[in-house]
Amino acid sequence: MYVSLEKLQRATQLIDGLADLDQPGKLPDFMLSRVADLVGCDIVTYNEIPSAPGQTGYYLDYPRGCINQAGLTVFEAHLHEHPLLVHYRAGGAGEPAKISDFLSQQRFHGLGLYSEFFRHIPVEYQIAFSLPGTADGQLTAIALNRADEDFSEDDRALLSALSAPLGNALRRARDRQSASAALAAESDRLAGLTDREVQVLELAARGRTNLAIARAFDVSPRTVAKHLEHIYRKLGVTSRAAAVYRTVAADLSPHAASVVDHLARKLSLLDGPEAAVVNQQRDHVGFGDGVLGVGHDHVAELVKLAGQRRRVRLRHQDLDVGQGAGDPGRDVHR
Repeated sequence: MYVSLEKLQRATQLIDGLADLDQPGKLPDFMLSRVADLVGCDIVTYNEIPSAPGQTGYYLDYPRGCINQAGLTVFEAHLHEHPLLVHYRAGGAGEPAKISDFLSQQRFHGLGLYSEFFRHIPVEYQIAFSLPGTADGQLTAIALNRADEDFSEDDRALLSALSAPLGNALRRARDRQSASAALAAESDRLAGLTDREVQVLELAARGRTNLAIARAFDVSPRTVAKHLEHIYRKLGVTSRAAAVYRTVAADLSPHAASVVDHLARKLSLLDGPEAAVVNQQRDHVGFGDGVLGVGHDHVAELVKLAGQRRRVRLRHQDLDVGQGAGDPGRDVHR
């Protein structure tokens, strides 16, 4: 695949811009126009398609206004015919797929989905890729559409490269939103903190680094580290992860909380579980020579052990965790 330097720079800017995304609802507005510009298409849509008929979905188009509400009603009535939806619902990989991968132009034109909906936009060619769905089976996907020319294999490769960081950004934004909600619910427990300390802890709970927090408040990273020291002392903990744990543990289901505590025990943290920042993914967490299989949709993404370093294996990646006891403000390498 050939990608020009200029296009590579725009792709890098898109990915960099995802880092500070805090709310899932902001993702479509941020990335639709940028993805359309990178790949080249007439219309691009963000789609949240419910798992059962009769439920309300969410759709956003760019340029805005290309698809009206009446058109969306027709689209939903013919969703069962959509070859890409059928593909993803059947367990197909979330990698980019084209309608032409499954149907000839003649067969596509024979669908009610085409004659009643796509023909009027017009859409002759479509490529889509899925993003992480939700626990209720909702399918989230980005679809790019053209009227005159099908998408090339270079287009597919570029979208494939973008799909992973876009998916990670959506997961991260959902986690940050959950952490923020948990933090708000725990306001009584944080009554002893100053307003600035609460703000620092909120950003730490969302996964922000010390440098990112410093930039947000126009202070030095050393100042952020001092705020964290004061937070640890007031909450009676010794690390960043433990502080976050104190604010989010009460928001977990009993089973999820037991998973975090079990993980802490495995790391000999019986008196102070220092596991935090839960991820909405089923997975296995490895430590030492063993692997803990977590049969729940909350697993520990980050485990902190003060004064030591360990490696936690999560989704085929090794995470360095832990830090020196004399360095409470240093970020965990991820």
